[in-house]
Amino acid sequence: MFNLKKNLKNSLVRENFFFFIATNVLNLFAFIFHFYMGRVLGPANYGIFGVILAIVYFFAITATTIQTSIAKFVAKFEVKKEHGKINFLLKNSIKRLMIYGVILNIIFILINPFLTKFLKIPILPLIIISFMITFEFLLPIVRGTLQGLQKFNSLGVNLILEGVIKVFFGIILVLTGLSVNGAVIAVVFSYVIPFLIGNYTLKYIKKNKLTRFNTKEIYTYTLPVLIMLISLTAFYSIDILLVKHFFTNEEAGYYSAAGLIGRILFFGSLSISQVMSSKVAGLYENKKSHKPLLKRSLFIILILTIPALILYYLFPELIINILFGKSYLIIRRLIFFSGIMMTLFSLIYMISFYNISIHKTMFIYLLILFNLLEIIMIYLFHNSLLQIFISISILLAILLIILILITFSKYETKHNYSSL
Repeated sequence: MFNLKKNLKNSLVRENFFFFIATNVLNLFAFIFHFYMGRVLGPANYGIFGVILAIVYFFAITATTIQTSIAKFVAKFEVKKEHGKINFLLKNSIKRLMIYGVILNIIFILINPFLTKFLKIPILPLIIISFMITFEFLLPIVRGTLQGLQKFNSLGVNLILEGVIKVFFGIILVLTGLSVNGAVIAVVFSYVIPFLIGNYTLKYIKKNKLTRFNTKEIYTYTLPVLIMLISLTAFYSIDILLVKHFFTNEEAGYYSAAGLIGRILFFGSLSISQVMSSKVAGLYENKKSHKPLLKRSLFIILILTIPALILYYLFPELIINILFGKSYLIIRRLIFFSGIMMTLFSLIYMISFYNISIHKTMFIYLLILFNLLEIIMIYLFHNSLLQIFISISILLAILLIILILITFSKYETKHNYSSL
């Protein structure tokens, strides 16, 4: 029988348990932040804030890939007690990615006038958010190092700190009258401060003598994962940007709110994909059957999302009132279709991570193709917000069917990372 008290005495179990709790606390703070901003800013300003966050999410794609890669190699060095290599990896990565971040920052500032015109938003929020871009590259280095060193307590505290800072500064700055700019500043602080504190936490690693090694393997390892994540994130970022272009601030705010309610289903099932991909990778390396695990994982997602979709369909006004307030009741017809869209996306996300876990990458070209089709469809069919949700849902349903046929076909071709 499982004894929680006994298992929590084990340091590894205890720290992993704390990390699990910390991750969910971060997600809780994120939703509190979003729902608070939706209520206080109102639909029009929340539409502006929503498109800023879509840009943030797009740049944040690198965070997952950088953190995963850094953690993988730090863990390998930690097992061998090669702390000099960890120190070199940490310092080299910060130096290199800081340069990349600054360059990207400058490019982003230069295209701000174009973005302002295309998205129909003030330039100041874009300028403010540009200061965060560099730290979106740096924070995952620190967190990946902590993860690889199995410093889960420190990593968990760092995650919680991000959420607390975002909510704390967000509430204060918005209440002082800074409106959207205050909310954006809070997002910037939530990246800068955890990086500085996390970097300080690793000072003991920096005391080790540098041991240089070839870092090329690290960056080639991340390439297919990065491209896959860019494409997947584009599915729920491109639409927000285009909606902001074609519709008013208020309508964009309604779309962002409906989209966020739909994304609850995705984030609620995200951990299933993460656990599945890790287990599949192990089974694949040991040449054991892994498709049954994918089938069970897909079934679990449906078990979790279908009841939620029923609630979205039967009680939309109650859900909207609780999360955003009466000023958003106009989206009551949208949240069900937003939920369908994100359920389909969750299944696509699961299958994508399954394929990447068994070193198959050709499906990524399919994802990119459907990104382009999404842009075309929104350009052609944007008479209403509902039409956009339905159009994207149809597109994702077609993509899901194709991925299922490819993934579960008896004829399987072997592809490795070099195919990209």
